[in-house]
Amino acid sequence: MTGLRTRAVRTIGRSSVGVLSVAALLLTAPLAGATPESDAADEAITAAWQADGGAAGELGDKDGDVYQVGAGFGQNFADGKIYFTPATGAHFVTGAVLDKYSALGGPADSDLGFPTADEAAGKVEGSRDSTFSAADDPVIFWTPDDGAWVVRGAINVAWDKLGGSAGTLGVPTADETWKGSVVSQSFTGGEISWDATSKTFTTTPPELAGQLAGLQVPGDATTAIDAARRAAGGPLGPLGAEEGAQYKVGDKGVGQNYAGGAIFYSPDTGANAVTGALLAKYRTAGGPLGDLGLPVSTESDGALPKSRVVVFGAADQPVIFSTPDHGTFIVRGAMNAAWAKLGGAAGKLGAPTADQKVTGDVISQQFAGGSISWNGASRAFTVDPSSLTGQLTGLQIPGLDLSKPPATSHGSDWYHFHWWWLLAIIPLVLAIGALAIAAVLRRRRRSERRAADDAPDSHEDFGADDDWQATDHYDDEYVGHDYFADDEGFEHAAGTGHEFQDDPDTVDTAPNAIVDPEVHDEPAPETQRSHAPGWAGLGASWGVTGLGATGTAPDQAPEPDSQSADADPDDEDEADDRVEALDDDVDHEPERDEDEPVDGSVEEEPVSGPPSGRHHAAHLDEPETAQMSFRVAIGDNAPEGYSIKADTKSGQYWVPGSPGYDAAPTEIWFASEDFAITNGFIRG
Repeated sequence: MTGLRTRAVRTIGRSSVGVLSVAALLLTAPLAGATPESDAADEAITAAWQADGGAAGELGDKDGDVYQVGAGFGQNFADGKIYFTPATGAHFVTGAVLDKYSALGGPADSDLGFPTADEAAGKVEGSRDSTFSAADDPVIFWTPDDGAWVVRGAINVAWDKLGGSAGTLGVPTADETWKGSVVSQSFTGGEISWDATSKTFTTTPPELAGQLAGLQVPGDATTAIDAARRAAGGPLGPLGAEEGAQYKVGDKGVGQNYAGGAIFYSPDTGANAVTGALLAKYRTAGGPLGDLGLPVSTESDGALPKSRVVVFGAADQPVIFSTPDHGTFIVRGAMNAAWAKLGGAAGKLGAPTADQKVTGDVISQQFAGGSISWNGASRAFTVDPSSLTGQLTGLQIPGLDLSKPPATSHGSDWYHFHWWWLLAIIPLVLAIGALAIAAVLRRRRRSERRAADDAPDSHEDFGADDDWQATDHYDDEYVGHDYFADDEGFEHAAGTGHEFQDDPDTVDTAPNAIVDPEVHDEPAPETQRSHAPGWAGLGASWGVTGLGATGTAPDQAPEPDSQSADADPDDEDEADDRVEALDDDVDHEPERDEDEPVDGSVEEEPVSGPPSGRHHAAHLDEPETAQMSFRVAIGDNAPEGYSIKADTKSGQYWVPGSPGYDAAPTEIWFASEDFAITNGFIRG
């Protein structure tokens, strides 16, 4: 009996569990789509509702289930709403504050964020306020007499500093308003304005501004971008709905795209909106990474009907200006400075009708009422109509460094590039020229020596002066030696205690005796190294001043220097004196006339002609050693013969004794002021 009773109890118990399980499934069926997040939201919202008194509290009965909104959740009640995110918690908003919040887009479509505290009574009797999660700490403040308004960002920081609703300014009477970079808001006791560009406050009454000096204002990218969007009209303005997330621009910038435009931000420029045709032109010119830079003002109305303008941060202060009638164009630099001086779009020139054009040194731009031209070489404006030109005298050009040479048609970068290209090629050209000259001289010496092998050894043609022949050492013992002029103007052979240099191929620029083949019957001995005809022409061709070297042929040959190719003016003067002394001592023999017999006889009346022998050698047109026009600066000391300082960065040069010479930066030393001017430098 006992066993039967036990089995019956077990059967009834199992049946009861099954019924309860089915009932539980039926009760939980509507929540089958629940998630851990929604469960947490439901739990948090329910707890907040119950804490307010539940159905008997401010919110009243529930009106539906928990739903997802924006990045969080919400639930409606008879007299308000509760919103929840894990970061902010669950908080309720009611009445006029909720109406204002919903009108601005609520948690999903406004930039206020989610409530961070339950709506509560303000400091003023009858007032209500609620704070929200956006980075600039916005608050919605309501009074029965003045309504519900949002106070946020710099204005909210200043309002709190001045005592908030219980302070001098009282309660807000309107939302913020924007005019360019300045945001303002009115209160019952005055007004606060904040200039986002200058980072300064102004107040009404003005004495309150002193209390706001140095006040820290929220300055993150998101806060600034949201403010710029509100200034442009918010979601219902020309920007429209947000598209995508923020993105990085350069090192410090941030961008945010919208359906009708974009906002660009950096700590230096702030956040500024660009839309429509202006944005299209901006992107065509390279956008925020182009040479216009980031916008430094939000797009605004121009001076003409339906015109729009935005200013950018490049050094030459460019703007993009757009009108329906003329199109959208960039005005910058000299053109923008002159245009602004003449009244801009509201002046006689009106709106731009084309981008600027560069022709050589001249930049020009067309406008509806005329044109502006700027000559970079003369640094002068020309305006059409010409009556406007006088107004631009002395006008400062933004981005123009007046310490640098005027820009060429290729721009300053091209100028400096070609400068260094020329400086680099000069040594190469000189080296090639020197090698070519040495090769020609070697070939001519070999040819003369081969010709001299068959010639008899005779000195009688060098003149009748015994002293001359006694000191002119053309003896057999000197065969194969190089010669040079001593202090008296006479030549000595290398290896006799008067060595010139060891290299036999080195160009000897000292005066050498040359036998005139038309006067002497015998070829010159091997010891008499003559310079071949055409040497002077070769030297002249070497002295190309455009390449920065000189190689002109003087009337006398300079005394050689075995260590340097630089000519010394003092040595050249001494050489002049020696040649003139030689000229007095040397016999001049007449040149054979074309009708003179070939057997060597001469007519009774000799025909005067070019000097021969030693005298001829003294007056042969030989080039002096080439001197480079510049030396690259190494240290602070000027190379000998190079006293002109020059700096390629500024394009200036300084002469000794001029102001700033001692302190001037030096990259190049020039041999003369003419070289500096020829190569494009201007005097410092």
